[in-house]
Amino acid sequence: MKRLLLVGGVGCGKTTLLQRLQGGELHYAKTGEMYTSGGVIDTPGEYLELPWFKHALRLASFEVELVVLLASATVAEGRFQPGFTTFFMPPSIGVVTKVDIATPAEIKVAGNHLRLAGATEILEVSALTGAGVEELAARLA
Repeated sequence: MKRLLLVGGVGCGKTTLLQRLQGGELHYAKTGEMYTSGGVIDTPGEYLELPWFKHALRLASFEVELVVLLASATVAEGRFQPGFTTFFMPPSIGVVTKVDIATPAEIKVAGNHLRLAGATEILEVSALTGAGVEELAARLA
């Protein structure tokens, strides 16, 4: 797997998706600080949502090959500013999470938020059911 930076709002499923990608047991654990697991930097949602933490995201991006923006399909409002991907040097992709509990319209809205942020490639996944995870894993290989 490439060296990744996972960025998304609180509760969007970053850690759960990482557990699924790494074949681990799925269990909820609030991410309180940035940590690295197998070359992947997992970030707390607050780092995106609170302005004084955003510099830490940019600094962490210098260590990765790909920035993965995650948006939960169950959250109607966007968490990323328009053009957010220009904040990073490495390329970015978007991932819509929680597609197993969202309507097609909600999935589309989340994807549109990611496109507005600058992601040109969008994948849809469910960490719980595994839907779309194989395609995402192949993209990240």
